[in-house]
Amino acid sequence: LLPGPHARDYQQFEPGGAMTDTTIAYLPFDGDADGSLISTAEDTNTFFTALVGGELLAPAQLAEMRRTVEVPPEHGAPPGTRYGLGLEWTPLSCGGGYWGHSGNGFGYTAWPASDGRNAITVSLHSRPGDEESEGRQLGHVADLVDHALCSST
Repeated sequence: LLPGPHARDYQQFEPGGAMTDTTIAYLPFDGDADGSLISTAEDTNTFFTALVGGELLAPAQLAEMRRTVEVPPEHGAPPGTRYGLGLEWTPLSCGGGYWGHSGNGFGYTAWPASDGRNAITVSLHSRPGDEESEGRQLGHVADLVDHALCSST
């Protein structure tokens, strides 16, 4: 079970359909590495800041994670996003970029980001049932992260 207090997740399985509480019911089907992680936004920020700041891994290991390839446009990531070994790099509108690893499952999306000095984790607990709405939702999250990290400099 999920220790409390915690947010509840809601998934719309078809466009215009009802929002279904997926907090517990879909955990067995969403239990890969990301679906099994239980954390707070604060802890996630601490982890990613330490990781990209070089505090957790040997320099050679972090360099391997940072060796990236371009994410194809059809993937839905912000333009210029690159992917490495478990890390995504996304450019910021104010220059530079941030490291993170976004993901989603039934009823949730998590979008952690750190530029090495500052961090933000956006956690959504509902997912729409149509690709267009979900694309807009993720675009707004990307804009929020960009604004937060650019405003902190």
